Amino acid sequence: MKISAVLFDLDGTIIDSAPNLMFSWASALSEVGVKVQPEDLKKFVGLSPKVIISKLIPDPSDELVEKLKERRKIYFKENIHRVKLFDDAVELLNYLNNVKIKAALATSMGKDMLIDIIQYFKLDRYLCCWVSAEDVKNPKPAPDVFLKALELTEAKKDLSLGVGDREYDIIALEKAGIKSVLVKRDEFSVCNTVTPYITVNRLDELIPLIEPQID
Repeated sequence: MKISAVLFDLDGTIIDSAPNLMFSWASALSEVGVKVQPEDLKKFVGLSPKVIISKLIPDPSDELVEKLKERRKIYFKENIHRVKLFDDAVELLNYLNNVKIKAALATSMGKDMLIDIIQYFKLDRYLCCWVSAEDVKNPKPAPDVFLKALELTEAKKDLSLGVGDREYDIIALEKAGIKSVLVKRDEFSVCNTVTPYITVNRLDELIPLIEPQID
């Protein structure tokens, strides 16, 4: 399969930030009287902050959303050492870099936290660009974040591949008209309403399947 760009989701796909995100959200929510166990938030990892908050607090005000986002961000940065980089993601990113296939991030994470992650793991050595939730109008499962990343790579849709670990990633990619890959990271990596173009258990399984498009 000839490819010129791969668009990656971040949480659960490239990094395992779930423990830190769950802890950070639970800590922030507790400050406004919402008691929730971190593990109960796992199914929300990868969704935009406003969507997560709305699932726990009916009709939250914009002020409350911003307050919780800021507190979550502080907790997350203080505990960034909890975040792990998947080894199979590194293998694939190294391969893409070596064969000159562009790699981009298309994430629901906020821009400040995204930059912290990129700097902490030095991901900029692999990436040509990245798009955060704040760079687009509509969050996943809308296609906006993947379409923006595709635009920045200057790649054609038919020569691109999108990768995620949740059904809303695959839905967003289908809406964008981009071939999708579901990486099965946990019990929530299941698609009931759409069918991924490819399903893998590890990202490095893609290495023998893709090769660079030579112009």
